[in-house]
Amino acid sequence: MSASDPNSSIYMSDTPNQIKNKINRHGFSGGRETEEEHRKYGGDTEVDISYQYLSFFLDGDDELQTLGEDYRAGRLLTGQLKARCIQLLQTFVKDFQERKAKITEADIDNFMDSSRKIDPISGKPPAQS
Repeated sequence: MSASDPNSSIYMSDTPNQIKNKINRHGFSGGRETEEEHRKYGGDTEVDISYQYLSFFLDGDDELQTLGEDYRAGRLLTGQLKARCIQLLQTFVKDFQERKAKITEADIDNFMDSSRKIDPISGKPPAQS
């Protein structure tokens, strides 16, 4: 992937539409040339970008396993796999953007304060008494 190509990655600042376009237009597919071939021979999850994203972002292995089996068997088409990937990434990025928007300059200053104490076990500041 090229760092100079803005379509080569999903960024945490991307809009839902940008995510959809990147996956649909630029995400390499492991599907076959035609729907008939795909249904007959199945897809290749090893090279399919949508499947690779799903392998990192899905919470449960069960859904990933089912998607992989269905895709390799030709029961799940590339468009369907991409749609699941798009939905998952849009939700993930939106949730991140909402959390980021709540961070204030005071939060950043507090975090960057070199004199702040951190509990070595929990990794959190000690409870205030």
